[in-house]
Amino acid sequence: MATLQKLNLSTFLRPVLNRKIRIIRTIAQLVIFGLLNGLMFGLPRLPILLPIEYPTGAAFSTVWNAFEALQYALTFWVFPYLAISIFVLFGAIFGKTTCGWACPFGLVQDLVSYIPTKKKKVSKPTNASLGKIAIVVAGFVIAMAVIIGITYNRGEIYKLAFGAGKDMPFSTLDPSSTLFASLYYYLKWGLATDSFGAEIGQWKFMFILRLIIFAIVLILIAIYPRAYCRWICPTGAVLGFFSKYSLLGMQRNPNRCISGCNKCEQACPMQVPILSYDKNIKNKMCTNCLECVEACDEGALKLTFRL
Repeated sequence: MATLQKLNLSTFLRPVLNRKIRIIRTIAQLVIFGLLNGLMFGLPRLPILLPIEYPTGAAFSTVWNAFEALQYALTFWVFPYLAISIFVLFGAIFGKTTCGWACPFGLVQDLVSYIPTKKKKVSKPTNASLGKIAIVVAGFVIAMAVIIGITYNRGEIYKLAFGAGKDMPFSTLDPSSTLFASLYYYLKWGLATDSFGAEIGQWKFMFILRLIIFAIVLILIAIYPRAYCRWICPTGAVLGFFSKYSLLGMQRNPNRCISGCNKCEQACPMQVPILSYDKNIKNKMCTNCLECVEACDEGALKLTFRL
């Protein structure tokens, strides 16, 4: 009986033990999520910008969202030196590691991927083409912020015409802001006070639109893992301009890759065409999540500083 129990226990734990890197990454994501919400633990709000999908206006946020800071500066007709520097610094050194290990909405997408739905993949060319949507989204948002900034330069009163998006245009529809800010405040105050409910009523169309977009994104990422990261996220799109040539990144040793399998590509949530690279994997979608390393039985992949 003891032998049987041991066998059953080892059989039960084997899938977990075979996912050591994923477990470590999930723990890191949860710890970082706690630090990013450090106000609830007594930590102060810090003047730090991070290239992650997490709203600055979240109730317990301790940092600034770099993409929101970029928009905020432009809408007040100020050049966003600091925000751009953060994107260049993080992208050129760490690539999109923050997307894979620190981003709260990335954590949400990873958790949603555990929902037992049939997961689908698109072809490699389609994945690359859909990734351009995020670039368009980032470009459109930045252009809108510039237009609002030009309007503000003519007179602050004109800026009010842009309504809820007058300071940070993307935050009005951002699913991360909907989840971590709008829904939280609605549940905290909207159900407790009539005044907040009336305020929501004034923006009823926008609030419902946000919920619809959030629901669509949830369905999308439940079917296509990390779909928001790959195809929509403007923060990731801006980081992607620099991450292809980052110091920290994935390397493949083709001499060790001898079996002809494609387990690494099958495991990659971003559908990076890993086998198409002879050495440095210079792909703007790679988040250094190490799923490919864990899947490779031949030790052909590693995360390293590519000097």
